[in-house]
Amino acid sequence: MVIYDLTCDNGHGFEGWFSGPENYREQLSGNRIACPVCNSTAITKLPHACAVHMKKDEAPSPPSRPAVKSVTATPEQLKEALIRVHHYVRDNFEDVGPHFAQEARRIQEGDADERPIHGTATPEEREALDDDSIPYLMVPKPELDS
Repeated sequence: MVIYDLTCDNGHGFEGWFSGPENYREQLSGNRIACPVCNSTAITKLPHACAVHMKKDEAPSPPSRPAVKSVTATPEQLKEALIRVHHYVRDNFEDVGPHFAQEARRIQEGDADERPIHGTATPEEREALDDDSIPYLMVPKPELDS
């Protein structure tokens, strides 16, 4: 069993599980691999860091997911975490202000350089981004003491 990180020509990433490299090549050449987001069959295998080899007579099992720990944070810890995120975004992302939706769309469509951006968008602009499957993340801005 091999697991490849794949991407389509629209930039959507996903995993593909195959019985072996030959099986991947057969499915790819027969256009039997499709993006789960947009159904494109123009698929590319991304480079990966390692491979795991199993004996041929071993039945593959799906990877186990680590247990999720429940963590309780105080309001002060949450506020500190939000402040750190806010500072990281401010220092490492380009501020495009109220033009966030337009710039995110331009980046997604390849009309602007891919780069990390931040800014604001109206609820209607966010809904349009959602409708067009353009990814973004809303991060709450921490309330700072006066």
